[in-house]
Amino acid sequence: MNTRDNIFTSGIIVAAGSGTRMGTVAKPLIKLCGKTVFEYVLEAFITSSVDEIIIVCKDKTMFTPLIPSGTDKPVIFADGGKTRAISVYNGVAQTKKGDGFVCIHDCARPFVTPEIINAVINAARESGAATASHPVTDTVKYVNPDAKTIYTPERRYLFSVQTPQVFSKKIYTVAFALSQKQGLTATDETTMAENAGFAVTYVETPKTNIKLTDPEDIKTAKAILFLQSKGEI
Repeated sequence: MNTRDNIFTSGIIVAAGSGTRMGTVAKPLIKLCGKTVFEYVLEAFITSSVDEIIIVCKDKTMFTPLIPSGTDKPVIFADGGKTRAISVYNGVAQTKKGDGFVCIHDCARPFVTPEIINAVINAARESGAATASHPVTDTVKYVNPDAKTIYTPERRYLFSVQTPQVFSKKIYTVAFALSQKQGLTATDETTMAENAGFAVTYVETPKTNIKLTDPEDIKTAKAILFLQSKGEI
């Protein structure tokens, strides 16, 4: 598949999570240095090469006031589902009809940048599917239920999978349909795509593209913002 600059790409921001591990606080609405996590993500997508933006959420009235006026890209809302996979599917269903690509991003990753988004989109336009990722630096142990080590995988082959993840709509549709038929529980779309036999390109992205999962991550996020303001990262 050759890169084509005119391929329509829909950005899908998944902001429908319950925030259970964050103490029931909706992660997209957490404020970091005066701005919500959602605003950081939305600004990156507005500046990126996506052609439209779909926001998947449970209550759009919580997000509508945060969308800047004069945005030159269409911003559309989709309903969150019972699972992440269904939420993403609902977002894809709202995209412009026809062929194209979908760029799926968890709103809990506030440090995504237009450069990261565009890099993953470009890789997917070449191969059909791509994801942001980062090499694992820790030694990882595969253990059984009794906490006994079964084996230690070679670290050089391990990558932490992030978002955004970008797919041609054809690949996404086939992968989602198969996962539903099989009853596959997948925490991301690369798992569905690879389960369906599609190869995924892994694009190395900065380690700062962290996901906010628990309150400790908020402290890390504030530290990253402080260092960025000082020009140190």
